[in-house]
Amino acid sequence: MFNTLFYTIVASILKFFLGLWLAILLNERIPFKSFFRAAILLPYIVPTALSAIAFWWMFDAQFSVISWVLTRMGLIHGYIDFLGDPWNARFSVIAANVWRGVPFVAITLLAGLQTISPSLYEAAAIDGATGWHKFRYVTLPLLTPIIAVVMTFSVLFTFTDFQLIYVITRGGPLNATHLMATLSFQRGISGGALGEGAAIAIAMVPFLLASIMFSYFGLQRRAWQQGTEDK
Repeated sequence: MFNTLFYTIVASILKFFLGLWLAILLNERIPFKSFFRAAILLPYIVPTALSAIAFWWMFDAQFSVISWVLTRMGLIHGYIDFLGDPWNARFSVIAANVWRGVPFVAITLLAGLQTISPSLYEAAAIDGATGWHKFRYVTLPLLTPIIAVVMTFSVLFTFTDFQLIYVITRGGPLNATHLMATLSFQRGISGGALGEGAAIAIAMVPFLLASIMFSYFGLQRRAWQQGTEDK
């Protein structure tokens, strides 16, 4: 339970802030904007198993390209045991999940940003608003419904993640990266304890419903504040 909540919360927060930053950046007038918008989707469209194998190789204790680069730069003196240490393994799989999930958040928020009328920013500039004020009082309020939806999906996908964990660590070391989904598979399928595996899977449902209801009531409250709720 701790692993699942820690994995979900940290990965979702990182994906949100990185995705929002990329969305704002890609919404600006930059050279080759169309190319970058297409390129950012690559981590998301690559099959999950292939991404996991790539990260498994990058985090390998003996052949890690990350450790090799850091060693050549003189920043470390020995290879890092990414997947052999419990906390290193936790943050390693979180990094893999963030790399894969950021494009979904960024592209969805970018679509939301493009629905905001430029005239609102022009009016704010006339009133003397700075860049931060435009973001705080124009962008963020109008983007809130999109943020609620995209973060609900992000939490659901992250909470139920299976492929990345199973391919990279299989729950190790010392069960440090086991999530409820991978533990359910291990106990129910590999271990033959179908009842226990099913119970673990069912125990995920209340958390998933809670995240959905949190988003739903948040959107309903915003609609009530704006006076646009259904009569």
